[in-house]
Amino acid sequence: MNKIVTNSYFQQWVGKISQEIGNFHYTVLNRGKPKMVVLPYFEGNEDWLEDYLEAYEIQLNKSALTEELQNSLSSGKSSLVI
Repeated sequence: MNKIVTNSYFQQWVGKISQEIGNFHYTVLNRGKPKMVVLPYFEGNEDWLEDYLEAYEIQLNKSALTEELQNSLSSGKSSLVI
């Protein structure tokens, strides 16, 4: 189950939240906008976290990546032969 809390609530009640984290996951808001998600940890989740962080970085840099790929597409075929 998801709980939505403010950043100030999270800071004040981090101990209580850490005790409940196995039963709930938390979305933390800052000025009404979601800023982070707090999830329970389990052994072996490192690969999932790496995939998530990669997707996060791609989303964060989406406009620059789109522009770079569009420039590459516009330049046409390469003369490289393998």
